[in-house]
Amino acid sequence: MKLPNHFTSHTMKGYCFVLLLFASVLEISGHYKPYDPYGVYDSNDGYPQHFCELNEDEFGRPYLGPYDRYVHRPSVAPVVPSPQSFCSAAVREEPAPRIAHQVPPMKRRQAEWSWSGVPTPCITSDECNLKGRRCVGKGTVYDRCGRRCTCEDGTLTNCCRVRKEWRSMPQAERCLFIKTFVKASKHPDWKPCFDELIKRHGILFGSGIHTQPYFLPWHRWFILSLENLLRKIDCRVTVPYWDWSLESQVWTNSIVWKSECGFGGDGDQALNGSVKSGPFKQPEWKAPNGQILTREFNGVLPDCAVVAMTQRMGVSQFNTWHGRLQSNLHDAVHCNIGGTMCTSEAANDPIFFLHHGFVDKMWSDWQNHGAAFKNLAYYTQNADAMPGSEGTSPSSLYDLQNQPGCVSICLEHPSRPCCSNTTYSPICVQDMIRPSFSPLKLADIIHKPCPKTFQKAFDIFHYTLEERMLSNRYADLLSDYDTLVAVLRSNGYGAGASSRFQSDGFVDFGMHLYRPTIFDKETAQSDSPSKCIPFLYGEL
Repeated sequence: MKLPNHFTSHTMKGYCFVLLLFASVLEISGHYKPYDPYGVYDSNDGYPQHFCELNEDEFGRPYLGPYDRYVHRPSVAPVVPSPQSFCSAAVREEPAPRIAHQVPPMKRRQAEWSWSGVPTPCITSDECNLKGRRCVGKGTVYDRCGRRCTCEDGTLTNCCRVRKEWRSMPQAERCLFIKTFVKASKHPDWKPCFDELIKRHGILFGSGIHTQPYFLPWHRWFILSLENLLRKIDCRVTVPYWDWSLESQVWTNSIVWKSECGFGGDGDQALNGSVKSGPFKQPEWKAPNGQILTREFNGVLPDCAVVAMTQRMGVSQFNTWHGRLQSNLHDAVHCNIGGTMCTSEAANDPIFFLHHGFVDKMWSDWQNHGAAFKNLAYYTQNADAMPGSEGTSPSSLYDLQNQPGCVSICLEHPSRPCCSNTTYSPICVQDMIRPSFSPLKLADIIHKPCPKTFQKAFDIFHYTLEERMLSNRYADLLSDYDTLVAVLRSNGYGAGASSRFQSDGFVDFGMHLYRPTIFDKETAQSDSPSKCIPFLYGEL
């Protein structure tokens, strides 16, 4: 409804006051159901509520009229500056205009980062403004932005953004993510923020973000920053993850590569690997630095039993666990996808964020083994500002339920079974990583040979000779059943277990991977399986 010019804010307040008073009378008389003024799903009814109130939406924008969970523009929308004009103004020293879907402008940290165009509000969360929102009913509810909350005494508490595995998402949610991502990368209101954020990864590639102190927390911040940006376009969007370990042998046929509501497929090698299908096909879609998006699918990926075995390393094995997660799982998949993903500009490929979403989930799953895993002093006591992260430190990122900007993240586990063979029924990875699940079963399930990290990945990520050796040794260990079983028995598992160890549900691979061995430079730099197993471990 178009309002006449003389319809002032005082008139609107009076009009809504009368309506609300009338609704209260009906409610008291039992003829009107209580409404939820913040569009929250009632856990008992399951339908979105509506209201008429002069107020602010979840981003602080004032409006009058009904607000539906599926409509993200108020019926009467005020004229506000675009995000692009806001960003341009915020870079200057003059005060920026106050618009609701941004937090108050912050001065750029020139000493820490001399970025050319992105002020902090473009990639930060607005959720600190959402505390204390009202709700109806009790128990678990979802607000209009899809956050899962608890309705307690009429107030939303414990709200978290829900991130899902790609194949477990309904088609509509997959389409929404792709549509929003494309809009962020193309629309003039959002493209400046998107481009500058993506460029950070390439510029900072060799600056320490792939070293142990920063690798996991920096990429957690990077995912969160993109998610914050996408939610300014549509607040229902979260960054999903792709658990490639569930389809390690047939990953090239995954639905993640579909043209419709997917990421497109392999590159055309006759055209230098250029992607020619899906919403990111070339040359219609442009990467932030103008480079062509390429892919070159090759090899098999580490399977879910390899992931589970890696996740079974104890907290005392943090250095070994981190090295195997980064090299044998993270780096390897980058170059299995190939093309752009196997370069310093990997973030130009949108699939980068689903891959790193899974890497981040593996970190979260490992943290969930217990307080000692989650509250590791290595991160909790590291308050140093990470490169290009607007002053964010690892200590502010280690807890997924307490992220910067009042953000809490909930990860949903995949809805499909994980591994199966003739001996064991289908097993989900969440069961396999539990200390109660025997690692001897994992030794049976692992597809052999376990894939190795490509030499190209070692080169891109600047691995030392020793780091290359350790990565190859771990792949060799998982590929040799007899040796792997011997290692597990030395850790106290199964018949003939060594009395030197008390089995606690975790596995210590460190003494076997770091033992001095006959392992020459030629083997360390080879992509093919090595023949060093007898020399690596000898008699246990």
